[in-house]
Amino acid sequence: MNEETVQGIAKGICLYHQNISKQKLSQYPANLQLAVDTLIVNCLLTGIEPLQGVPDFLNRWAKQPLQDWDLDINCPEDWHSKSLVEEQKPSNFCVETAEEYLEEYGNFQRKVVEKLRLKSFCDRDLYTKFRQYIIEHPVVIKGILEPDAVNKFPSLKKLLQDCYEPAPESYKKDRNFYCCGHCGGLMYLKSDSARSWGFPPLATESRSDGDLRCENRHCLQYKKKPIPFKADSNDLVLWLKQDLRYFMHRPGKPEVRLFNKLKKLDLKEVILFPNLDIYDIHLVFPDDTVWAIDLKFWESAYNLAKKVDKPIARWKEQPYDECFFVFPDEIKQYGKEYIQEFRSYCTVPLKKSQVMFEGAFMQKVKRKWSKKS
Repeated sequence: MNEETVQGIAKGICLYHQNISKQKLSQYPANLQLAVDTLIVNCLLTGIEPLQGVPDFLNRWAKQPLQDWDLDINCPEDWHSKSLVEEQKPSNFCVETAEEYLEEYGNFQRKVVEKLRLKSFCDRDLYTKFRQYIIEHPVVIKGILEPDAVNKFPSLKKLLQDCYEPAPESYKKDRNFYCCGHCGGLMYLKSDSARSWGFPPLATESRSDGDLRCENRHCLQYKKKPIPFKADSNDLVLWLKQDLRYFMHRPGKPEVRLFNKLKKLDLKEVILFPNLDIYDIHLVFPDDTVWAIDLKFWESAYNLAKKVDKPIARWKEQPYDECFFVFPDEIKQYGKEYIQEFRSYCTVPLKKSQVMFEGAFMQKVKRKWSKKS
């Protein structure tokens, strides 16, 4: 089994889930069927009990780490421990692996960013404020969004409204929506994720707090209680569209968190999304040393390394002295192997001191800051 086969499977799983979400016919995409057929042939050639088609694959193999597929794996090392389906949905790893080959994923987010940059060209702060609003309001009622759009973003009113859609009623527990205590995103019921693939929930399933899940599985490690979303029965509850939840809100939470931590230090300047997001955070120390930070929230260091094909861009007005790739603490359990994998596959030469997790970066900043004159 090679990298191309896994990419085809990931693309097919994402396409299938998109079709189910849009209530289209639930036929299996041709590339998913073809990739599973390839696995079946490999099973027969190696004497392994073959899969019984796509449904069998989705129910069994797709939920297991690739290393448990009982086939020889010719894939990047950090793919071996990853699964393609979690909680009956494409895993973050699956989305990353498919995104390069699946134009539909991320398209809406890219269009939003393009329009936002165009509208904010003469007002760079507007870009940052809009991005922050999206990150800090993954769930909102229509009665708050509409006046916010008019009063806070008059030139971007329609764009902001287009970023949201009605929250799915099936996500309610005891007639209430709940948000993740860590990231603030809308939580879903475990049984609802099964229905999203056309699988009925088990009759024995009970709906305890343990049934509530965040789309970002990394939030589970923080063990924060779900937060009831306050809304009257007449309020229309809205949530970010899928592209924005994954590509803007998910990485945006640690970006804003790191920005807020840095703001608490007595630094000369800290800018979020400088110069229309040339990188994530611009940091100026009291001695006028400038650092540029690009925070990356990816499951696979290999997939990320393939994306990073050029150094962090320089802001001509305030060029940096040093630049850093920082990974959020949500994935710090991946450890030094993640950093090594990223550096080894990245075509941009990077020193060890330029790549680290969020906590280590804050310690580096504090050491530098403590030496201020």
